[in-house]
Amino acid sequence: MADLAPPLTACATRPTRAPLVPESLLRQYACLILGDTRFRAAARLRQSLWRQEQGLPAGLHRPGGTRDLLRLPLGSTLQPADAARGLNFLSPAVHAFVRRSLVLREEGAMVHYERLHRNLLSSEPLTYNLFVPLALNLDLATAVFRPLLPAFVHQVTGIRFETSPGRHDPRYLNDGTAFDAAISVITPDGEPATVFIEVKYSEGCTGPAATHRPRYDEASREAALHRDPDSPALRSTLLEQFWRLHLLAQLAVRHSVTPRAHLLVLYPQLNRRVRSATHLYVAELTGSSGSSPALTGFSALTLETFVAALAQAGGGAEAGYLHHRYLDLKPVLDLILAETAAPDDEPPPAGAPLALLTRLSAAPSSADASAVPAVPSSSVRKLKGKAAVATPRTSARSLAPHRATGEVR
Repeated sequence: MADLAPPLTACATRPTRAPLVPESLLRQYACLILGDTRFRAAARLRQSLWRQEQGLPAGLHRPGGTRDLLRLPLGSTLQPADAARGLNFLSPAVHAFVRRSLVLREEGAMVHYERLHRNLLSSEPLTYNLFVPLALNLDLATAVFRPLLPAFVHQVTGIRFETSPGRHDPRYLNDGTAFDAAISVITPDGEPATVFIEVKYSEGCTGPAATHRPRYDEASREAALHRDPDSPALRSTLLEQFWRLHLLAQLAVRHSVTPRAHLLVLYPQLNRRVRSATHLYVAELTGSSGSSPALTGFSALTLETFVAALAQAGGGAEAGYLHHRYLDLKPVLDLILAETAAPDDEPPPAGAPLALLTRLSAAPSSADASAVPAVPSSSVRKLKGKAAVATPRTSARSLAPHRATGEVR
C-alpha cells in the first residue's frame, strides 16, 4: 500500500489559494455550475479530473433538478453503474462498511443515496473515506487523534457515522441536527468522552440555513458556551450550523449521553469561506469554552493537518489517496496555465475579499464566484474493531490509488 501514496511534502508550486478556473475550462470538463464559489469550482474540476484518471465516464444530471429538462453530463458525478460498484469510496472495504452502516443507520438519519454514491464533490462520501479506515483499525485511529487533540484524546474506542443523541427530541434541539461522525475516546484523565465531527469540503457556509426554532434560543442561553447567547451572528447563515452542532454536543453532555464532548470541524485549507466562518465562530465563544468537563470545546483543523497525521500514524496509502483526490489542486492550476490565452484576453477578476459577516449572513456573496454560471447549483447540493484496511483504488494513470431546511442536520 505504501508505494501507492504520492509524497505529501511541501511543494513550491502548490497553490496557496484556489485558482480561478476560466469558464471555457469549466465548460470543457462539464463543470460549469451556477453559484459555485471560487474554491468549489476548482474542487469540482479536480473531481472531474480524478474521475477521468480512473477511466470513468461522467454522470448525468438534470439542471436545477427539473424533470422536464434533458439530462446533461456533469463531470463531478458518476454514472449509476459505477456508483453501485462503490467507486466513490476509497476501497472495497470502505464501500462494504458503508453498505452495512446504511442498513444499520439510526432511526431518522438523513442519507442521500445518490449524493453519497454518485456525487464526487460531496462531503458525505468524504466523511466515510476519512474515517472508515480508522473505524476498521482503532489503533490507527488512536495514533491519528492523539496528536491532533492531545489534551482530549488518549485512546479511540469506536467511531459511528451520521449520528445524533436525539433527533426531533424536545430535550435536545427538536429537529434533525446530526453530526457527520462521532469518535468515542478515553481522555488523558481516563474518562470516556466523545469527539463530534463536522466535515466540510466545497461548502461555503452560505445556507440554506435551518428554519429557526425558539428551542435554539433556549438551548443557547442554557449552554453558556457563547459570549452573547442571543447574538445575531450565531443565527447567520455563516455560523448557524456550527452554533446548532455545538449546542447539540453540549446537550449530549447535559443529558449524560457522554461525560465530556468536543466539536471538531475539518475543512480544506484553501476553502477560505469555511476558514473565515470557523474563526468568526471562535470569536463568539466564551473564554472558558472547553476548559472544564462541563463545557464542550470547539476547534477547527484543516484536512491537510488530518491527512498529514494519518500519514505519520502509518496510513500512508489512505493519506495519499485523500491528498491526491481531494486536496491537491495543482493539476487544476497546471491545466489552467497550459491554456493558450489570446493576446486580447482579459484575465479573470480576482474577486473581492470576503464580505463582512452581516453581508454574508444576509445573502450568499458572489465575491468568491468563479465565472459566469450555466447550470443552477440546486441540482448538485451537498446532497462512520480492528481489521486490515484494503488497498485504495487506483488506476495506471492515477498517482494514488450538508442541508435541507425541513430536516436539518
